[in-house]
Amino acid sequence: MRYLFTMNMPSFAGNSVHQIIGDHPADSLDELLDDLNTNDFVTVVEVYKDATGKPHDSQYYLKGPIVLNCMHIGKVKEFIA
Repeated sequence: MRYLFTMNMPSFAGNSVHQIIGDHPADSLDELLDDLNTNDFVTVVEVYKDATGKPHDSQYYLKGPIVLNCMHIGKVKEFIA
């Protein structure tokens, strides 16, 4: 499933809110929660929004795997484009 992770750290661009869209094999938030509570780190496939896309028909592309430190994840929700 695709999730939106809000991290407790600034973004690379210096924004105070750092959000990562990522694909994770968990089929539900509860299943993801179990993985986050069991591991110090989780691997997700990072997804980027195409900068040329319009809000109503945006395209997304896979950026590749990224490892997230569970201690820095502030909140997670299912990503709905």
